[in-house]
Formats: sequence, C-alpha cells, structure tokens
Amino acid sequence: MDVPARHLLLHAVIVYLVGLLAGFPYCAAINRGESDERMRAWRLAHGSLVVGATMMLAIAAVLSHLNVGRLVRWSIAGCSIASGYGFAVALPVAAWFGQRGLTASPPLSNRVVFAGNSLGVLCSFLAAVVLLYACLRSL
Repeated sequence: MDVPARHLLLHAVIVYLVGLLAGFPYCAAINRGESDERMRAWRLAHGSLVVGATMMLAIAAVLSHLNVGRLVRWSIAGCSIASGYGFAVALPVAAWFGQRGLTASPPLSNRVVFAGNSLGVLCSFLAAVVLLYACLRSL
C-alpha cells in the first residue's frame, strides 16, 4: 500500500470513529423521545459517516493498484479525506444545533453546516471524477 492509500486509510478510520460516536446521541434521542427531526438528524450523521468512511476504506484498498501517477492517487486521497472531514463536522453540528445548512444564512452553526456540506459534496464529486479517470486509465 503506497503513501496516499495509507493516509486515506488512517483518515477513513477517524471518520468511521466519528460516525460510530454519533450513534450515542442518536440512541439518547430515541430513549428521550425527542422529535422525529432530531432523531432523523442523528440517524443521518451516524449512518452517513459510517457509510462514507467505508467508501474511503474501499478506495484506499484499491488506490495502490491503479495504474496512474502519484499526483492522481494523491488527488483521489486528498479529495476523499477533505470530503470525509467536511461531512464529519457538518452532520454532527447539524444534529446538535438543529440546523439544515441549505444556505449560508445565520446563525453561525448553520453556516458551519453549510460549509461542511459544501466541502463534502464538492470534494466527493471531484474524488469520484478523478477515480473514474484512474479506473479508465488502468484498464
């Protein structure tokens, strides 16, 4: 496993742990009978971060086997890492403060959610496009 893949693996495990930790407030929201919106937000944070980290792990597993240069592999790893952390900040903050982050309007917590989601979406899209290129080049 080359260096970009090892970095992606490390950060995938960190995002995975954040996702697992988001399961505790999700459980607490269920046990306290909080609103459906609050439980949905924590379920989204928990599930999405675990699934996102799993995708990062899968990419890390194949990254070294792609027949492309280090710059392409680092681009895939870097974009995937940035996306993972964007969502790892945005989703728990959204659940904690009850924000959706659909616009960059106040309060600050909503702006943080918007920024994290924007970073996550943009970087995951870029990682997918570069990964598609790398896969095609490796055929």
